[in-house]
Amino acid sequence: MPFYGPKRSELRLISLASILALASGTPAALAQQPVALPGVSVTGATLDVKPSASTAQPQAAGETSSPSQPQETVDGIPIEKVGSSVSVITRADIERQQIRNVADALRSLPGVSVSQSGTPGNVTVVRIRGGESKHTLVLIDGVEVNSTADGAFDFSNLSADDVQRIEVLRGPQSGLYGNGALGGVISITTSGGRGPLTLRTQVEAGSLGTTRLGAQLSGGNANAWGSISATAYRTSGFNIATLGDEKDGTRIGTYAMKGGFALSPLVKVEGSFREQNTRAGYDDGFGMLLKGYWAPADAPYTSDARLRVASLGLTIDNPSRTWTNYVFAQGTETLRNDYSSIYTQTNSQMGKFGYKSTVLIEDSKSAPVRHYVTTLVERRTEVLDQATYPADPHHARNRNSVAGEIRGEYFKSLFLGVNVRYDQNDTTENFTTWNVNGSYLIPGGVFRLHSSVGTGVKYATLYDLYGYSQYFTANPNLKSEQSFGYDVGLETKLLGGRAVVDVTYFHSDLTNEIIYNPLFTPTLVNATAASLRQGVEVAGRYALNAHISLGAAYTYLYARENGNIQEVRRPPHQGRFDVNYASSDKRTNVNLGVTYNGDMKDIVYDSGFTAAYVTLPSYWNARLAASYKLERGVEVFGRIENLFNQHYQEVYGYNATAGTTAFAGVKLTFGGEDGIGGTAVRKEK
Repeated sequence: MPFYGPKRSELRLISLASILALASGTPAALAQQPVALPGVSVTGATLDVKPSASTAQPQAAGETSSPSQPQETVDGIPIEKVGSSVSVITRADIERQQIRNVADALRSLPGVSVSQSGTPGNVTVVRIRGGESKHTLVLIDGVEVNSTADGAFDFSNLSADDVQRIEVLRGPQSGLYGNGALGGVISITTSGGRGPLTLRTQVEAGSLGTTRLGAQLSGGNANAWGSISATAYRTSGFNIATLGDEKDGTRIGTYAMKGGFALSPLVKVEGSFREQNTRAGYDDGFGMLLKGYWAPADAPYTSDARLRVASLGLTIDNPSRTWTNYVFAQGTETLRNDYSSIYTQTNSQMGKFGYKSTVLIEDSKSAPVRHYVTTLVERRTEVLDQATYPADPHHARNRNSVAGEIRGEYFKSLFLGVNVRYDQNDTTENFTTWNVNGSYLIPGGVFRLHSSVGTGVKYATLYDLYGYSQYFTANPNLKSEQSFGYDVGLETKLLGGRAVVDVTYFHSDLTNEIIYNPLFTPTLVNATAASLRQGVEVAGRYALNAHISLGAAYTYLYARENGNIQEVRRPPHQGRFDVNYASSDKRTNVNLGVTYNGDMKDIVYDSGFTAAYVTLPSYWNARLAASYKLERGVEVFGRIENLFNQHYQEVYGYNATAGTTAFAGVKLTFGGEDGIGGTAVRKEK
């Protein structure tokens, strides 16, 4: 916990990403036909350069979709073949619920908790299975975006406008992804641009002086494809301090480009670039005493943040498509300036380049046994520049990594995966991590067993080791955090595939946890006792008929730090329920989603800066969203957030909501299949 107040990671683009590998659903029924849930596919649960193709549209546990929703072809592994616990949120889910921020989409998932320090633009962290936010590795289009300063990623300004899908892989995954993947991995994929040339525009306005403008141009074929998008968001906000009336507003601008081209049927080049700029108002975190504890007070403070993410990759297949090679370069840069009583600037950068290769081994195309063998070699550089009076330190470090994975499929019922990774570090100890996972389809097609076991590592960040501020002294003797965890679950299909329920138990032990020591000169130390996280995740979906579908999720979490201290901002109980209605003509959609966040502890400090614990009360939050297509290419929409007018805090002293708010807008689509003047119109003529 080296930072106080909002932070953002920023990483420099140095990377060149590559994977050279060799590898080689039907729509939901109409009302008069049998109804079945759409399939689920996963792309990030393996080292494979290109996971096997699947024709099923992914669907998140706890998320609902209309059974009549057309399915999209994605490259991925059907979830039946994945042993790790995973959830997927699709573009269709985001559209139906009118999600505007990725963090809000993640609130719906089992095992995931979110803490927001006030208005959009202020620190928003995501935790998986009770881990710290720095124990969640975040990828955007395959590029790591966690800050090299504090190790975490701030979701406060991450728009969902151009997000195509979100995958959440739970449990220790350092064998796949290396540093930081102790609690799990969140992989975000943005729109890539395929199909007819399409222009999508959106205008939205509503409560708190909020406006949002967005546009995206995309299109392409097998030879060349691309997408470019931009979003501008502005809100007057509300007062995030418990007392006072000063509003803390936010402005966020995002633009992104992504595309590629084929040099030949077997060779393609792809790249992406994304930049987000944020200016947010915030208050003095230690500005007043509230019920005897320090809490934020009104102050004219602002912060500027910028995130840049870029990647470039070359993919080469062999003629039989059983060996694929990928060479890549990737980079991120996160810059943050805080304008308060003391000016601070933090610039963190990451660059990575490497090579990946996947080989498919099987006796024949019809063989009941096949193996995918993947190898990875990469080099990573991290840089931290800090301009904080009176110091101006510059620090950097390098890491070389090798990894391998064998994934086997046996008689279309047993699926196993084993991966191992070795990191060579120039500032900390070297480390080996691994993961073993399996999935078994029990004969009869009703039950599926899935399980995974593995290790994770989180190296002390550059700020932990060498950083400086008025309120913090670094500790260059910190050891790396290490975790061992496992989970086991049972998935059950009911009512002929109309309902799916998954129940998973998880357990992990964390040693050498890096914790904050406020005594004398505040610093960081390694905990002397292990930290325990365990619990149960339940997720279910049910297609009531061709128009109505239901979803639910529940998580029980037992999280203790350094022996038997309850972890803060992690509710022991949380859940979600939602229902979606889609008309038979696909013009009307109504979605109601309700989330529950149980009582949870938070840490506070009294006037003498002695630590204590308080309880943040539980709350319910409901979102009602509706949309209607007036005609081809024209859609109006509206939503009500915080339908029950709840007032709550997810961080002590910081209001997380202004009460009930409402928003409305219009979408215009030009070209494409169903837009104004699109191919469907021309075919009719």
